[in-house]
Amino acid sequence: MQSHCPHCGWPDVETYQVVSRRLTRDSSLLSWTRCACGSLQMRQQARGKETTILTRGRPTADMSRLAH
Repeated sequence: MQSHCPHCGWPDVETYQVVSRRLTRDSSLLSWTRCACGSLQMRQQARGKETTILTRGRPTADMSRLAH
């Protein structure tokens, strides 16, 4: 994965904060992560494959309320 956050430029390969992780029925890993700017991302990683960002939200207005 060579992409960057379109809101702040943070490299997507460097996960800032993991909010939730779940293993799916087909053994894919589904993760909700937060970028340094506060935007939420839903990522999927199929077994043996690269991570794909399925959706990405906008940055939060106040990052000071988020725990690191």
